[in-house]
Amino acid sequence: MGYKGSFFALLIITALIGCGNSDDVEQVQEKAVVVQLAEVRDATTEHEFTFPAKVMAKTTVDLAFRVSGRLESVNLPEGKTIKKGRVIARLEPEPFERAVRMAEVKVKQASLELKRVKAIATKGIGSEKSVDNAEVNYELAEIELENAKANLEYSVLKAPFNAMVSKRLIENKGFINPGAPIARLQDLSRIHFKFDIPERLVSQYSRSQVAKASAYIDGAIDKDFDIEYVEYSTEPDPVSQTYEVVYAMDALKGVEITPGVRATVTLKGSDATMPSVLGVPVSALVTAADNTMFVWVFDESTQRIRRQVVTVGPMVEGWVAVLSGLEKNQKVVSAGVTQMKEGLLVRPFNMQ
Repeated sequence: MGYKGSFFALLIITALIGCGNSDDVEQVQEKAVVVQLAEVRDATTEHEFTFPAKVMAKTTVDLAFRVSGRLESVNLPEGKTIKKGRVIARLEPEPFERAVRMAEVKVKQASLELKRVKAIATKGIGSEKSVDNAEVNYELAEIELENAKANLEYSVLKAPFNAMVSKRLIENKGFINPGAPIARLQDLSRIHFKFDIPERLVSQYSRSQVAKASAYIDGAIDKDFDIEYVEYSTEPDPVSQTYEVVYAMDALKGVEITPGVRATVTLKGSDATMPSVLGVPVSALVTAADNTMFVWVFDESTQRIRRQVVTVGPMVEGWVAVLSGLEKNQKVVSAGVTQMKEGLLVRPFNMQ
C-alpha cells in the first residue's frame, strides 16, 4: 500500500471511530468532590476585653505669667499637692506698683482737666470739641489705670485648682518673659485611664453595650476600681489603626495615684445588649486578591458551591463572627477551601 496510503487509511479509521463514540463521551458523568462542611451558627463573641492603660491626670497645664518682670520668689515643691489659690510664684512688684500710681495720677489729672473744660464751656468760652477731647482723655486714663492694676495682679501667679506640682520649670532667678512656662501642674480631682482599642471593636460594639468597666492599678496600690466613660477619639492612629479611649474615676481619699503608673482596664459586655452574631470556622475563610474575605457556600438543591463575600468581626476559639453575607443554618466548606472553584460539584463528607 505504501506509506502515504497507510497514513490516509489511519485518518479515515480515526474519524470513523470518533463519530461512532460521540454518545459515549456525552454519557461520562462529572465526579463529585468530597468536602467537609460546617453550619453557619450563632458565634460565641467576646464579652470581656482587657487593655493596657496609662494613668493620667484630669488636666495638665503649664502655668506662665501674663506679664514680664524679674522673678522674686518661687514656691513649687515638686511632687507635692497645693491648694487652689496658693501663690506659687511672684514677680518683683515695684515696677507694677509704680505703674498703678502713675495711672492714678493720670486719672486725677484728666479728671481735673475735664472739670476745668466743662466749667469754661458753661460760660460760653470753651468749645464743644475741647470738652469731647477732655472726656476721651479721662476715659483713656481710666483704662490705663485698669490695665496697670491688672498687670499688678498678673505679677502674682496662683494655683488655678487643687493640683500636684508635676515639674518646676524655672528657678528663683532671672527675668521672666510673658508666656514662659513656670511650672507644670496636674489636676488629680479625677483620675483618667487612657488606652487604645482596635478598629474591629469600635465598629462592632458601642459603649452603651459595656455593662461594667474597671481598672486595676499595678504596683503598691494593687486594687480594682470602677471607672466610667469620658470620651474617645474618632480618628484612628494611622499606623496601628486603633482608637484612643478615656475612662475615669473620682480621686479617692487616702489613696495617692501618681500619673504615669501602669494599669489594666477591663470592659465587660452585657449579654442582654450584645448583638446576635453569626459565625463560621476560621478555616472556612478565604482572602481574595483585593483583600476581601469570602467563603464557599454549599447549595443543597444543586450540590454545588458558590463564592460568597463576607464581612467578619472578632475571632474566638477558632470561630469568626460574620457581620454580613451569610444566613443562619447555611453550610460552608470548612477545609481545603483554597482548592475549591465556582460551581464545583461536591459531596458532603460523612464521618462514620
